This record gives sequence, C-alpha cells and structure tokens, in this order.
Amino acid sequence: MIFYIKERFKKRWNRLDSLTKNQYGRWLIYSCFISIGLWGIFAVGFWYTEGTSFEESIWQGWQTLTTVGYGNSPAESTWGRIITMIIGTMGIAQIGALFSAVFDYKAHLKEKKRLGLMDNPFSDGYVIFNFPGGSLLKQLISELRNVEKEIGICIVDDRIEELPVDIQQIPNVHFIKGDGLSKETYERAKICDNKAVIVYPVNKDDRQSDASTKTIVDLVDRFTTEKTRIIHMLVDSNNAWMFDKNKSTAIYANLDTLAVVQECQDPYSAPIIEQLLSNTAGANPMTVKPSRQVGWTWGELEQKILDVKQTYGINCNLFALIENGNYSTCPPSETVITDDSLISILGPADFKWTDLERHL
Repeated sequence: MIFYIKERFKKRWNRLDSLTKNQYGRWLIYSCFISIGLWGIFAVGFWYTEGTSFEESIWQGWQTLTTVGYGNSPAESTWGRIITMIIGTMGIAQIGALFSAVFDYKAHLKEKKRLGLMDNPFSDGYVIFNFPGGSLLKQLISELRNVEKEIGICIVDDRIEELPVDIQQIPNVHFIKGDGLSKETYERAKICDNKAVIVYPVNKDDRQSDASTKTIVDLVDRFTTEKTRIIHMLVDSNNAWMFDKNKSTAIYANLDTLAVVQECQDPYSAPIIEQLLSNTAGANPMTVKPSRQVGWTWGELEQKILDVKQTYGINCNLFALIENGNYSTCPPSETVITDDSLISILGPADFKWTDLERHL
C-alpha cells in the first residue's frame, strides 16, 4: 500500500513538474494561485467588515468573483462595499484570465501532440519506427484493430513534421518526432510498456536502408523485455545476416514481388495467401503451444485433429510446425512434437485452441 501511494504521488509530481516547464503551464498555475488568493482576500475582508460567518464570506466571494450573484447579504458597510468593488472587479477579471489560461494550455497540449512532442500514452500497444506511408499505415491499423479493438499505436519518425490529417483523425494513434539515435526518443516511446515494436525501412527501395533498420533494432533491444516483440522489415534478403544475433523477426519487404511470381506460376495462390494474412477475411494462422500432444508425431496430430473435426464440427487446419524459431509448413509425418514445439494452425476468428485440445 505504501509503495502504491508513493508511486501515485511520484506520477502526480511528475505531471506537476512537466506542467511548470512551459509558459502555458506556468501561467495556468499562476492564474490558479492568483484566483484563489483574491478569493481568500475577499472572503477575509468581507468577514471582517460585515461580521458574517466565515462560510458565508467564502460563499459571498465565490458568487462575486464568478459573477453568479452577490450572495444572500450584499455588503452594507462602506469598507465592505469598497472591498467588493476593488477585489471583486479584480477577481472577475482574473477568473476570465484563468479560463483563458485553461484553454491556452489545452491548445498547447494539442499542438504538442500534433507535432510529436509528447510521450507515448499507450501501454500494451504497438510502436512503429519510420512512417511507412499513409495508405499502408491505415491498412495496418485496420487489420490490427479488427482483432484488437482500439489498440494504441505510436509512430516514431524524425523525417515528417506531423502525421497526415486523415491519420490524425484516427483515435488512439500517437506521433513522436524523434531522432533514432537519441536515447530520449526510445524513453519517450515507452517501448518496454508495449507488446510489439515494428521497424520499417527508411527507404524500401534502397538495400542500404537495412543498415539503418539494424541500428534501430539494436537500440530497441536495449529497452525491451521478453514480453515485447520486435519485428523489422528487410529490404534485401542478403542482409539478413546482420540480424542473426537480434531477437527480431524479419518480414521481407519484397513480399509483393514474391506474390506476383507465385501467382504467375500458380493461379489463385497469391489471393489465398493474402486472405491468410488478413484479419478481415477468411481464416488466419494462430501460433499455439501444445501441451498434451508432446511426444506425438505430426502425422498422429493430423489424424486426431481430423477425427475431432468430424465429431465436433470444429473448423481448423494444421499449417506449420515451429521449432526454436525455425518453421516448416509441411513437416514429415514422423516428426515428433517436443516441449519446445509451437504449432501454427488455421482457423476462423472465433477459433480457440483450448477447445480443440480438450477433445484431442
């Protein structure tokens, strides 16, 4: 409990500290203190000159300074009326200044957010390095949120001044303008608090971009824990060796070329693969950890799943076997499933591996 209170106090203090670091925040704080001070002076003066209760004096001060009214008993003494005229007039002006300070500060925060000067507010979301382009980013957001509704997405880039207007209008999308070589950029992105980091190349048509990607992946590695995945786009497959010691997963940027080649040589294969990769259409691959099936062969698993599908009407298909990061989409039937094995299985959006495994 003590540590919780301490942490809450620390967060509030940090917010107050950040509030005082810009002129809009300082003016807002000053306006609050001045308004409270004038209210207090008026209440004490009214209480002293009019002989009312202190509660009534505070109420009188609030009504006067906010122009709501002049209380249940307006000032009758000369000094009480003088205080009402002088302090009341000053207070009314100051209350207006206070509201102006609030609106100015909110506008300042909105401008800072638009220009990428605020920290990533999301946790358990996605951090994207290097703006990949408006249409690609919108498609990525749509696919992610088809499964993870309203998931937070933060884009980090130092080449653009702000996100395109149509991207800014998408809820829960944040922008950080930051240098990829600056430690502050990675701290502001709150990488360790999020589930995945995606690194796009600065130029998908230049194989030299993989060197920049490598630098960012290395630096991201320093700020992540085991729970945070790193995914990078690779322009040239010949550069894959650079990432051998990284825990990042490579996605080849030339997938569109491979899709064209595949479609030329095998009709309908490209749209089939596209549907597999899309959250918004058809079945999708799901990576699961088998527990009861350790020691089985791949052929035994295929046969038992076929029996369960026919008996219980569960719609799914085995797709690939993953062993220590290496995967096979068509493993031999005699391949044994081990404690380190993962299985990629195809199923609709409502498919649950636990339901299938219970019947195996």
